[in-house]
Amino acid sequence: MKAISVYALLAGFFLGVALESVMPLGVHTALLFVLIACAIFLYRILLQKKVLAIDVKQKSPSNILTALFFLTLFIGAFGLGIFRTVLSTQVSASSVLDIHVGNPISITGVVDAEPDIRDKESRLILSAQGTRMLVTTGLYPRFAYGDKVTLIGTLQKPKAFDTDTGRQFDYPAYLAKDGIYYTLERPKITFISSGNGGALQTKLFAFKKSFIEKIAETIPEPYAPLLSGLLLGGKQSLGKELLDDFRRVGIIHIVVLSGYNITIVGEAIMKLFSFAPRAFGTSFGAGSIILFALMTGGGATVVRASIMALLAVLAGATGRTYDITRALFVAGFLMVLHTPSILIFDPSFQLSFMATLGLVTLSPLIKARLLWVTERFGLRDIVSATFATQIFVLPLLLYNTGQLSLVSLPINLLILPTIPATMLFGFIAGLVAFLGMYLALPFAGVAYALLWYQVALVTFVASFSFASVLVPTISFVGLVCIYIVLVLVARYVFVKSIPGNEFKDLVKEKTHPI
Repeated sequence: MKAISVYALLAGFFLGVALESVMPLGVHTALLFVLIACAIFLYRILLQKKVLAIDVKQKSPSNILTALFFLTLFIGAFGLGIFRTVLSTQVSASSVLDIHVGNPISITGVVDAEPDIRDKESRLILSAQGTRMLVTTGLYPRFAYGDKVTLIGTLQKPKAFDTDTGRQFDYPAYLAKDGIYYTLERPKITFISSGNGGALQTKLFAFKKSFIEKIAETIPEPYAPLLSGLLLGGKQSLGKELLDDFRRVGIIHIVVLSGYNITIVGEAIMKLFSFAPRAFGTSFGAGSIILFALMTGGGATVVRASIMALLAVLAGATGRTYDITRALFVAGFLMVLHTPSILIFDPSFQLSFMATLGLVTLSPLIKARLLWVTERFGLRDIVSATFATQIFVLPLLLYNTGQLSLVSLPINLLILPTIPATMLFGFIAGLVAFLGMYLALPFAGVAYALLWYQVALVTFVASFSFASVLVPTISFVGLVCIYIVLVLVARYVFVKSIPGNEFKDLVKEKTHPI
């Protein structure tokens, strides 16, 4: 009952946010649905007290009361979802800089995010006059989080553009989810001062920068940027050609910090302090996860995985059962509540959510069908997790990119087992390098060998013309229909084909004490 109530609330809220994002309904519509929910709730109270006459021959009063209860939650949450999105849009749209669009402008602000250093340019996010703007500049001079600068250039609004696969990308909405509404291309930049950001985040970004530099001292290009992406979500460029190869073979998710990576970090932290008193271990574990999320930039994937990890730590401290599926939806709800636009306009959030949903719901069912796969080195878990995540994210990838990788599954099976060892030896190499580069070389050598294997395999397979193909454009309705078919097929193939007792055991695996 409680679980269904939570899902009714979340479903209504998500639907309200989604509809308001693509088809603005307005605050009056939101108020109307809230009033309808209140009316249904009052009717339910009267019905429960038997003030109204009902026909008990068709359905029992208890069933009607239950249905009205869930309907109240769903419609009320739907209205609140619309209202939250309207409120977010109104706050976001207010800016005093619109009159300067298309004209030269001189503006002073603070770099309030970690610079995105790419192959041939740097991208800065500047906070100024109550808004944010994306600044594209050269690789040098380098700027850092918290730098105060003055820009002179032509202010522009971001525009939608067509991707290489023929899809139109809503760039303005994508930037708007982060509060960015303007762009400046190659402005003249004058440095004023440093240290104007948050003290804690400044220190964390500084350590991250130093750590990545140590990795670059011990491991050559292009392997150092790949390791930085695995460990800390480092934004150093791998180069357009290599990035395209990673996309073609369907392994792009390892280049940046993904839910898979942060899961490894979360498990390591909890295991490291398992010997300590519960209060100490829980506090340190939770604090470490929060600092890790801040240091990596706090992107959608990191925040989602970090919230789940925190829920796991708190569940362990209280001794309560941890429902992974419910935790994922709660994590998604908190993120959408904070920034409603990510539900529709942030592919990273969408892919992270669907991948984790597939992992916790479908992976155990697939694992039960793969008894012929050995459990040595966790291979059966890797194979089932890879199948599950690929099934859940594939329709979304086709919808967003139109690129279908025909080699994604075997490539993931060949590369994912090497990722934990790569992260372990790479992390040790980066830390030891602070003491001396030669001391770090043995660990860096192992990490280098694993990274070389991954890059060599990706570039070799990507060279084949059949590695990926383009598919026709899929509408949003088509995407929903594909997921409905997937759920029905998965239910028939994996659920109905498993004996009752075995299926109950699998369900229990999803809800386990920490």
